[in-house]
Amino acid sequence: MTGMYDNPPQPPKLRNHTPESVTAAFEAWADKHRAALDAIVANVDLDDPTTITFEHVMSPEIEFENEKYSHSLRFYQYVSPNKDLRDTTRRMAKWYGEFWTDMNTREDVFRARDALYHKSGLAASREQDPARCITEDIARNAGFEDVESAVALEEAWKGAIGSGLGLASESQRDRFKQIQRRLETIKSEFNTNHATDNGCNWLTPEELDGMDSDVLDQLVKGTEENEGKLRVTFNPSHYEIILRDVKNPETRKRMWIAMENKCPENVPLFKEAMLLRDEAARLLDCLNHATLRIGSRMAKTPMAVNNLLQDLQTRLAPLATKELHQLLEAKRKDCEARNLLFDGNLYCWDWTFYASKISQQEHGLDHKEIAEYFPLESSITGMLSLFGELFGIVFVRLATEDLERISPTGVAEDVMFHPDTIMFSVWNDGCEGNDFLGYLYIDAHPREGKYRHTANFPLELGHEKADGTRFCPSTALVCNFPAPTKDKPSLLDHEHVVDLFHELGHGIHGLVSRTRFSRHHGTAGKRDFVEAPSQMLEHWTWRTEYIKRISKHYQTGEQMPADMADQIAASRHTLQASSIMRQVSLAMFDMEVHSPKSRTGLENMDFARRYNELRSELTGWKGQAFGEPMTHGYANLQHLFSDYDAGLYSYLWSNTYSYDMFYSAFAKDPMDKFQGYRYRHMVLEKGASEDEMLILEQFLGRKPTTDAFFMELGLTESGSVDTSSLKESSFAAPASLIEQCPSSEEGPSFDSIAEGSPSGGGGSIVADNLSTRGGRVTEHDVSSDGAPVVEPTSPRKGIRHKMRDIAAHFRKKKE
Repeated sequence: MTGMYDNPPQPPKLRNHTPESVTAAFEAWADKHRAALDAIVANVDLDDPTTITFEHVMSPEIEFENEKYSHSLRFYQYVSPNKDLRDTTRRMAKWYGEFWTDMNTREDVFRARDALYHKSGLAASREQDPARCITEDIARNAGFEDVESAVALEEAWKGAIGSGLGLASESQRDRFKQIQRRLETIKSEFNTNHATDNGCNWLTPEELDGMDSDVLDQLVKGTEENEGKLRVTFNPSHYEIILRDVKNPETRKRMWIAMENKCPENVPLFKEAMLLRDEAARLLDCLNHATLRIGSRMAKTPMAVNNLLQDLQTRLAPLATKELHQLLEAKRKDCEARNLLFDGNLYCWDWTFYASKISQQEHGLDHKEIAEYFPLESSITGMLSLFGELFGIVFVRLATEDLERISPTGVAEDVMFHPDTIMFSVWNDGCEGNDFLGYLYIDAHPREGKYRHTANFPLELGHEKADGTRFCPSTALVCNFPAPTKDKPSLLDHEHVVDLFHELGHGIHGLVSRTRFSRHHGTAGKRDFVEAPSQMLEHWTWRTEYIKRISKHYQTGEQMPADMADQIAASRHTLQASSIMRQVSLAMFDMEVHSPKSRTGLENMDFARRYNELRSELTGWKGQAFGEPMTHGYANLQHLFSDYDAGLYSYLWSNTYSYDMFYSAFAKDPMDKFQGYRYRHMVLEKGASEDEMLILEQFLGRKPTTDAFFMELGLTESGSVDTSSLKESSFAAPASLIEQCPSSEEGPSFDSIAEGSPSGGGGSIVADNLSTRGGRVTEHDVSSDGAPVVEPTSPRKGIRHKMRDIAAHFRKKKE
């Protein structure tokens, strides 16, 4: 196996752009995009039905998109250490967004697509059954090569209608286009204000009492008027630690209020955006913006969303009240012990602090001690080993000499957007054919100008090239984990580990996706579904066995003790009602501002008051005291300006799917390779090339339910749920549920694969510093950087041969 993964057939893309080359590239995109749409108009004669074909109407733009998404430019604005490059990329992304709006509202292109949509029969089948999904039969009867092509046309047609091209009068179409252009500008300005905000507080060491000395040592020391103070930013690596650890409530209050009130320039932008979205929806004869947006998602209607939110509120209310009393009691005792005034209220800046205390008291959890078992490097290695084994993927850590060898310029730095980035080439394992999948980047630590949260960024999108070969994707996990100190590596607390697994879920979704068109690649699907694959990977971080497996003490190399891992697993639902109620309050605010009862009601809405009222009503947490100015935390909701408008409910909605999939496939044995391959091929591989509800139903063998979600949260009365299709909970479900779960040895036979019941098998993993626990290593089994290739020992008899057959079946079926 020596050298098997040394030379990826597709070199990594260059990340060495300059402000000038980025500008030129965006302008070239615009020229090519315009030319692609011009070609559609030139090739289609509406009076000649023979010219109204998919190749003429759709292929030119799809081919342009495939080329465009083979090069990542927008990413620079989030991660580049070069401020000029970040600023130029933001400016050009804004310019291109406005250009894109113009291209998406071309009436001549819409007429061609409208003609094909009706000629194919897709329009008629949708009129006959508005709720229907595009199946293989529907696509074939409409004359399409595959489901994905039919989906692409229908999405394009719906998108055009949603862009105002179906409006009767020219004046309405012009006004709608004007609104969309202004909304694109607002979106850019809103997010730029966040990205460039440099707000901070200067605080004394005494005010920061309770913060870990390692964190204090890394803070910038003040001079002149700030002499003797430390600079604390709103970066999560500072802000979250202060709210959790700092003892002084006034310090926590000061940080919370400053965080809530940052970017005041976004307050008027928020209101303007809400009014413009409402006007656009009414122009389209939609009741409101929420109706317009949710209609194309899994939930379908605002009523369905509101029903879920209200159901959660009702079921959680008793438990949330109990938790509030628990938090208040913890605060009372703390105030008495430190001779502080206790006024009987729990404030927003108290929540994290006292939640941490309760977690310590109930489960003996010490965040600092836990972090010693999760150094970043070995946590990454353990995580990739875990899911490489489950999904049949090999991750190869690329050292500098590897990058020099595969870089198009021969320079390692030219394929890295920052020198601290960790990079992997990603491959299928032997069962899947050992072929190349793409590249994974991990950018772990905060720095000036970098995106401040944790997210996955698809860089290049996979697709089928004109010659039938595949263009392989690249994806990046961007995090802001604690930086190494002079005597310690970067250490993660368990919440960081959960975040890392979540974002890897998005990354794996992109890496194994195999769609024809880049527009459907990976996480391109509906907002209230695409979080589910990431949320599902979080389940592994709450099970004792896998907490231990990925742990490795940074000094001793020992695994975490079983009792500590048990306590982490047991803490999963500590104060869960309060936490979920906060999510519900945000989702309700989102729904209210996007589904007002009237235009006048929206114009007169006091966004700050309603935002704070909902939080207080659902959680019981107070904001500022009576008479203090109301905070405007809603102006920090970047999700509402990043395709999650009328979509904050998505995290709750998709989590019901994540629990359903985990219970049905993995709860009994989370490392069941049979189910891992089945999940990879039936769900992740398809991206958005098919309707997500069909994908779910095919994987589950039934319609999805919320039963597992509510059972896991303890919100279902015993005996009130049909558990015949559910399995053991990752937390505390009855053991009787296991009985319905077949093992991988009892799974469907190969003959059943064609009926939609495929499965998968063993895998191997390559990663830097990979532990060889549980595997065998020979002197020949090394990767290009010397890391061992680890394969499972003593696989079940015949299982790997069976998995090779199954993987081959999937490849053949896809081709």
